[in-house]
Amino acid sequence: MKDNIKVFDLDNNQIELSPKAVSLGNFDGVHRGHQKLMKENIKISRNFGLTPSVLLFKENTKNILNGEKEYLTSLDDKIEILNDMGIECFCFLEFSEEFKNLSPREFIKEILYEKLNTKYVIVGDNYRFGKMAKGDINTLKSYEEDFGYKTKVVDFELDNGRIINSTDIRKMVKDGEIKKANFDLGHPFKIKGKVVKGAQRGRLLNFPTANLMLNFNYIKAKSGVYFTRVRIDKESYFALTDIGTNPTFGPNDIKIETYILDFSKDIYGKNMTVEFLEYFRPDYKFKNAEELIEQMKKDKTRGYNLIDKYRKE
Repeated sequence: MKDNIKVFDLDNNQIELSPKAVSLGNFDGVHRGHQKLMKENIKISRNFGLTPSVLLFKENTKNILNGEKEYLTSLDDKIEILNDMGIECFCFLEFSEEFKNLSPREFIKEILYEKLNTKYVIVGDNYRFGKMAKGDINTLKSYEEDFGYKTKVVDFELDNGRIINSTDIRKMVKDGEIKKANFDLGHPFKIKGKVVKGAQRGRLLNFPTANLMLNFNYIKAKSGVYFTRVRIDKESYFALTDIGTNPTFGPNDIKIETYILDFSKDIYGKNMTVEFLEYFRPDYKFKNAEELIEQMKKDKTRGYNLIDKYRKE
């Protein structure tokens, strides 16, 4: 991340009063609609000498309100993507009972005005806030004079008129439609975790794999084999990643195993990011190990044939 990043925990009274343009929302996936909103934030910030900022909840509000458990991006992922886009200031809040009971006016006064010194609010056209989600874009506009800010509303419509949203993208990932998901995201769907020791069955098959233990409850991609790109110690490599239960060898828990092409380093205990590029095939049950090895060789060849395509991106 860039050196100019600023992080403030508003629950611990880390108030930051430089004049800001503040984007509001959950921003799961930081998809192309969100990116459109952030570009508007950065443009406004440059034009009016403001700090490009976002207000983020420490936990996605839909988890608390609707019981959703799996997401496209962790809080750290959001910070990384948004900072790369040019957002400099990140302010965090707990979606607590006290916060949920703030009226729309109290949210504007106590958070946007008193704690953030907001001069511009940038939101999607369906943004809701305040107790019982009674506040909307018209509410924001109605208090502009009282609290000295302006409101900019951005739609999440693509060039073809289709509205983009995180719910649809999560479904694409679960259905294995990874190329569609990546198009709507504007970047590859990725997961992060630590490399841990597994059964080491892949090593015996001459396809040693890195087993990933996730550090966040990411949306579960469809079981099967993917062409991926992994990042370890700031270096990137192309790979094949299998999500599944290894059905050829009997019932097992779902695992995430990655065979990194042309790679032989010891990476146990290392943090690894896996970016999903293409879905290859389901997680078949083969008759024997030899049949599995033959299919893995075909997957490997197919992967090599895609490297030049993705190296240019």
